[in-house]
Amino acid sequence: SPDFQWPALEERDACALCYTSGTTGNPKGVLYSHRSTLLHSYATMMPDALGIARRDVVLPIVPLFHVNAWGNPYACPIAGAKLVFPGSKMGDGETLAALINEEKVTLSAGVPTVWLGLLAHLKKSGQRVDSLERIIVGGAACPLSIMEDLDSYGVSTRVGWGMTEMSPLGSANAGDSERDKYSTEDYARLRLKAGRPIFGVEMKIVDDEGKALPWDGEAFGSLLVRGPWVCSSYFKLEDSDAHEREAGWFETGDVATIDADGYLAITDRTKDVIKSGGEWISSIEVENAATDHPKVAEAAVIGCYHPKWSERPLLIVVRSSDGQDVTAAEILASLEGKIAKWWMPDAVEFVDELPHTATGKVQKLKLRDQFSGYAFKA
Repeated sequence: SPDFQWPALEERDACALCYTSGTTGNPKGVLYSHRSTLLHSYATMMPDALGIARRDVVLPIVPLFHVNAWGNPYACPIAGAKLVFPGSKMGDGETLAALINEEKVTLSAGVPTVWLGLLAHLKKSGQRVDSLERIIVGGAACPLSIMEDLDSYGVSTRVGWGMTEMSPLGSANAGDSERDKYSTEDYARLRLKAGRPIFGVEMKIVDDEGKALPWDGEAFGSLLVRGPWVCSSYFKLEDSDAHEREAGWFETGDVATIDADGYLAITDRTKDVIKSGGEWISSIEVENAATDHPKVAEAAVIGCYHPKWSERPLLIVVRSSDGQDVTAAEILASLEGKIAKWWMPDAVEFVDELPHTATGKVQKLKLRDQFSGYAFKA
């Protein structure tokens, strides 16, 4: 309305309240201020983050209740970029392809399952999405196969990492701008990583005693972060400091490595990590390797009881539409050489679908309930 009266607001006043998705428990509220939201928006617009400019047409394929659609509804108006919303059909590949082409979308953001749906439609229909230049993938690990399929359509893929408690962006992988520095194999490994922390976010990894670990790409431990848009406590749970291991640092609940170039790689969630014979197994790396198989649509790994090793990995697979004949033995054979031998799943179970949250994340809590009686033999 031309008669709208802009209110006078203090920068530290409350701006928005979003709840964590609750994949491992009850959702908790994170309250953002105008100041934290504005600073986060500035940071996400930087070239090596989301790189949002006035010329862009941005399609956030994430709901507004999911960390304010990753902050795009704030960053895009600041830049003057056009915003396109998919409504209730954000998971429908045909609708997304039509919307991208009609609105000339240049940048989009969404979880991996969204891109699986879009790619399936493009392959089936023969359509293209020529205006689309780049996408941001977050919310879950993105298989290399998705990135390489998008490459064939001329679409660059950037992995981002963050969480509701971080407004959400914490890191972004801009390795695509340095493609010529790497061999094909090194670039494939690099682009799977969550990228470097964006300016304003500090990170460190620590061991069980809270001792800082080296950035060598080998040591992995609990990931801690801090910054002006990282939450200090949960809404109406201010007395709870369970998320803080060290004053001023937020404990993310992720297990990670950081290499000498500052690239972050998430290896697991603390609550999802599989400890077999006293050693950690990265479920994310096993899942990524499994989804490289052309007849695997989705995969998830959980730990199940083993009388000798305490627990061992169980691989749960959703077959692709043209892979109904693929066997467990074929999938396990495809993992050889891609993961450590002792990471090899002890079994493969096939399901019609994996349980997801409303934002597209796999609900491992439900999977563990579903396979709660599963046990391996010694």
